[in-house]
Amino acid sequence: MIGKRLKAARKAAHMTQTELAKRAGIDELTVSRISHYETDTHSPNFQQACRFADVLDIPECYLYCRDDVLATQLLALHKRYKKFRFNPAEISELEKAEKELKTALETIASLLNKRTDIMINDELPTSLKP
Repeated sequence: MIGKRLKAARKAAHMTQTELAKRAGIDELTVSRISHYETDTHSPNFQQACRFADVLDIPECYLYCRDDVLATQLLALHKRYKKFRFNPAEISELEKAEKELKTALETIASLLNKRTDIMINDELPTSLKP
């Protein structure tokens, strides 16, 4: 199963075997391993399969699934939920924006309180003004 799915995922990603090998950290002298994996002559260990999955942006279970229908559903589910995941840089950016928003809201609240105080003081009779 790994070979067939690995080849399909690589082709869907428009990658050559050499590109996949480089991105997955396989030594240039053993790039032919990808061909052996795709023909099921050899099988990658789980750690290597996970690196392929990361590079190809597929769930690692897709490579091991024996049922074609389930494999297709796993891939579709992975792509659908990918839209809702954030990378660390995006999370950091969102946290920064949240802090800036909080500061802005506090500033607005403070200005509104000052405005209310000014309005109240303007409406007070002169004898009651501080």
